[in-house]
Amino acid sequence: QYCVVELRGGGGGAEAFFFFFKGAEVYTNGSARHMNGTELTRMKEVEFEKNPSEPMGVTLKLNDKQRCTVARILHGGMIHRQGSLHEGDEIAEINGKSVTNQTVDQLQKILKETNGVVTMKIVPNLQGRSRACEMYMRAQFDYDPTKDDLIPCKEAGLKFQTGDIIQIINKQDPNWWQGRVESSAADFAGLIPSPELQEWRVASKSKAREGSQSCSPFGKKTKCKGKYLAKHSSIFDQLDVISYEEVVQLPAFKRKTLVLIGAPGVGRRHIKNALLTKYPEKFSYPAPHTTRTQRKDEENGQEYYFISNEAMTKSISGNELLEYGSFQGNMFGTKIETIQKIHEQGRIALVDVEPQTLKGLRTADFAPLVVFIAPTITAPQMENLQMIQKESDAIRTTYGHFFDVVLVNNDVDESVKGVEEAMERATSTPQWVPVSWVY
Repeated sequence: QYCVVELRGGGGGAEAFFFFFKGAEVYTNGSARHMNGTELTRMKEVEFEKNPSEPMGVTLKLNDKQRCTVARILHGGMIHRQGSLHEGDEIAEINGKSVTNQTVDQLQKILKETNGVVTMKIVPNLQGRSRACEMYMRAQFDYDPTKDDLIPCKEAGLKFQTGDIIQIINKQDPNWWQGRVESSAADFAGLIPSPELQEWRVASKSKAREGSQSCSPFGKKTKCKGKYLAKHSSIFDQLDVISYEEVVQLPAFKRKTLVLIGAPGVGRRHIKNALLTKYPEKFSYPAPHTTRTQRKDEENGQEYYFISNEAMTKSISGNELLEYGSFQGNMFGTKIETIQKIHEQGRIALVDVEPQTLKGLRTADFAPLVVFIAPTITAPQMENLQMIQKESDAIRTTYGHFFDVVLVNNDVDESVKGVEEAMERATSTPQWVPVSWVY
C-alpha cells in the first residue's frame, strides 16, 4: 500500500512523495519510521529537464545491498544547482524503469544518453548531508584525469598544472576531493586526488622502483594497517613528497627577499649584479661568512665576513646559517642574521641560493619572491649549453612548485626588466601565499 502527495512548483519542476507501508519486507535506507509494527519508507519523485550538451555532474555506486545510490554530486553541476539529489540518495527508477540488477556503468550510460525530461524515484538520504567546505590549495604537480587509472570517473576529473590555485569545495571522500581551478571560467567542480592519495601514489611508485611491494588501499578486500598516511609511514621520512600547499589570498604587500634560482652558468650572477647596480637603495646582497684568510685589499663585511673555523662550526651547530658549503678547503655560509639586518634597513635582500635552500626560505620571516632563471632558447645548443639545459630541467622538475616566476634569460637587460615587473606585480596585486605565513 502507498499514498502519493505531489508538489508542483512554478518553475515547471515537480516532486511527488510516495509513502510505502510494508510488513516483513523493508525497503529503506535508514530513514524509515515505525508505525505500530509497520515500516514506513518515504520515496520521492523528482523531475528535471536535462540539457544534452551539459553533464549532470553526478556519479553513482552500488551500496552494500547492491542498490543504486548517488556517490557524489559535483559542485556547480546541473544536479548541484537544482538540488534535487544528494549524496547517499537511493535511486529506484529512472524514467519509470527499475534500476535493479543494473551495473554502475549501465546506469551512468543511461543517464548520459537521456535527454529532455528525466524522472527519478528515489529514497532520500536524510542522514549525513555533506557540509560546505571552502579552502584553497596550490597544486604542486601536474594532473590529467584521462591518464589516471584510479579515478572513479575520468569525465568528472579536473585537469590542472603545477602552480594552479584550486578552490576545494568538498573533501568528504578521503581519496577524491572536489575542486575548481580558481582562474577558470567554469563554475562546476571536478574530482582531484586528495593529498593522502597523491602522497600514497608517489610513495608507492618510489617503493616499486626499489623493488619493494607496497599495499594498496584500493583493493576490494585489502586491509593494510597504517595504509598510506604520511604521518605514519617511514616512506615519507625518506621522500619529500609533494601534493598541494594550502594558501590564502592577501592584499598586495612588499616582499622582503628576492630569490634567484637557476643552474650554474645560466646567468644569475649577471642579473643579480645588474639589479644591485641599478637599484642600490632598493636591493642589498647579504655578504657570506667565510673561514678564508682575509686579503690585504679586502674589507671585512664588504664582500665577505671573515671568521674563524671555530666560529663557523658554532654557527652551523646553532642553525644560524641559511646555507653553507666548502670550496678549496674553506667554509662559506650565509647567515640568517645578515638577511634580517637588510630587512631592518628597509631593503630587499637579493640572494642566489641553491634550490634545496628554498624550503627553509619560504616563510613569512623572509617573505620571498622566487624567480627561476631558465637558460636561453635562442643560442646554438653547444655542449655546455646542453649541460645547463639538462641541469635546469632537473631543478625545475624537483623544485618547480616553489617558483613564483619563470624567466628565460635570452638577454640580461630583458631578464632584469622581467624581474622588475614581477616585483611590481607582487607589490601591487593580491597575492596567494602559504597559509603558514598568516596563521
